[in-house]
Amino acid sequence: VDESIDYEGKVLNFVDTAGLRRRGKIEGIEKFALMRTKEMLERGNIVLLVLDASETFKELDERIASLADENHLACIIVLNKWDKALEDYDTTVAELRYRFKFLSYAPVITVSALTKQRVSKIKDMILDVYTNYTQRIPTSRLNEIIKDATIKHQIPSEKSKIIKIYFATQYGTKPPRIALVMNKP
Repeated sequence: VDESIDYEGKVLNFVDTAGLRRRGKIEGIEKFALMRTKEMLERGNIVLLVLDASETFKELDERIASLADENHLACIIVLNKWDKALEDYDTTVAELRYRFKFLSYAPVITVSALTKQRVSKIKDMILDVYTNYTQRIPTSRLNEIIKDATIKHQIPSEKSKIIKIYFATQYGTKPPRIALVMNKP
């Protein structure tokens, strides 16, 4: 299901993908739905990973979440049914960060679709995440950051050879990609 909305002068296009199940249980039209889901992930920019806060996280949730990581997409973790959550915020987020280590960069928002609690904040979060996902950092700024980082934390030497970073440059966005030019790769 596709839906577009205008928000803050931008068009947000939402695609609700079909629910995914384990491979052995996929039958008939579900194969088509799975192919369409993978196609949408290849074309998308941000994944809203909606998890049920009223249940424990499942292995299938992790597999679905890994699709966002595999496709190098920005991600927002939406904990739905927060009004019926099993644990408090800190415990739930700690479990989430442990189980979904590969999405450590993803912000978390708690919502309740039933009571509409914090649902309106998702759109603002989407715009913030998209800004970060598409940003271009000037080479001079990157080099300042690398210089400061190497002053605070010395780069380990390799076989008594000092490793030097000559410069850093960003060569791509969606997600931002940064190359370091060094004496020892």
